[in-house]
Amino acid sequence: MGLRAIIAAATLTFLAGCASTSAKAPFEDVTKTVRAQTGHTIRWNQGTDDDRAAERAIDRLLTKDLDVDAAVQIALLANPTLQASFEELAISQADLVQAGLLQNPTFALGRTAWESEHIAPNLFANVEQGFLELLTLPLRKRLAATELERTKLAVADEVLALAGEVREAFYTAQAAEQDVAMRRLVEEASSVSSDLARRQYDAGNLNELGLRSQLALAAQTSLDRRRAEGESAVARERLNRLLGSWGARAAWRAAPRLPDLPAEEAPLDHLESRAMEKRLDLAAARRNVQTVGQALSLAKTTRWVGKVDVNVEAGRLRERKRFSFGPSVAIEIPLFDQRQAQIARLEAYQRQAERSKDALAIEIRADVRSSRARVLTSRGVVEEYAKVVVPLRERVVTLSQEQYDAMLLGVYALVQAKQAELDAWRESIEALRDYWIARSDLERAVGAPLGPLPTRDLP
Repeated sequence: MGLRAIIAAATLTFLAGCASTSAKAPFEDVTKTVRAQTGHTIRWNQGTDDDRAAERAIDRLLTKDLDVDAAVQIALLANPTLQASFEELAISQADLVQAGLLQNPTFALGRTAWESEHIAPNLFANVEQGFLELLTLPLRKRLAATELERTKLAVADEVLALAGEVREAFYTAQAAEQDVAMRRLVEEASSVSSDLARRQYDAGNLNELGLRSQLALAAQTSLDRRRAEGESAVARERLNRLLGSWGARAAWRAAPRLPDLPAEEAPLDHLESRAMEKRLDLAAARRNVQTVGQALSLAKTTRWVGKVDVNVEAGRLRERKRFSFGPSVAIEIPLFDQRQAQIARLEAYQRQAERSKDALAIEIRADVRSSRARVLTSRGVVEEYAKVVVPLRERVVTLSQEQYDAMLLGVYALVQAKQAELDAWRESIEALRDYWIARSDLERAVGAPLGPLPTRDLP
């Protein structure tokens, strides 16, 4: 290496030492990626004025009936686990700065074994510095920069994963509350029927079998309502955990109804190829392969050179009354360790990273196909309930009411028809919930939304 190259490398090393360890720039890159993929905003809570403004925005969102987009936005601002994952950016940024630094030189001061007439005073000083690191510094910085890119992709993918989990939890909680409301109506109908049965039994117009049958039905509907309330509470707390909500913030209200089925389904063609392009975890896996490859290249580059230390020793001679300098170079001889174990381990890591990437790609394609099938199936079920099952049940209630008014049908048959109608409505709610969860899973599998991005800004 020429003198100019050494000076240039030393200058770059000095500048690297002045590099900032702030992870602001990597976080801004993640923010842009998330915004482009979801339309939502993220923040890294570090006690700034912007963070306090975000807290106020969360409180304003929680004062209104939550929809799924508001729930996702709150989670991306307040989820503590996500906040912890952002620290990976700071760690990776620090590693990048560290990769651009050389080890500090070693200074030694000691007494020589020479007689004092040769050196006065009988002391020496030396400075020792590793030289090989200066030559490998560009490779190490490139390796750390690639790892930082992988970290940014991995963190952004965690954000998308959280958004998908929040959507599923929100739809589940919202449907559970609707289910509780429907079961309360069924319980009221059963209670009316059982009260009537008691009066008829007391009047001698109903035998014990008829009475016990109505009482058993009323008891069962009451148990179903209690079970539904418990499931609703569990679903709500799962969503609270994802939102990072507790205390007063846990008293949010969800919109009273699930969103209606879209009039037309989003295009579902070429989803596999789109997933191969959009999935951030797959992009992170590709970066991981690149990172391991660069680490392997660095190990192979230095396997025969090993450690190179440059040493300069200084002492003051008595007779000539001047300082004498004695430079030296220490080179590690790769006699026993030629980095063969390290290289073999990195080669195994490289093969492992390649296989993991291939396995993830296969898994993504399978997830896309299965999620697409679920979306189409769920949509068909919802449409069947809306067009056939629920209208039939409503028509049965109407006809039963007409026959009851004409004294051609008993009250119990009318109550049972009404209960069957409410059950059909409840099942249609569950089918609609399954559709939206399947759609959310498909968006997660593809790595991109199927429809337009949310356009609502923070309040």
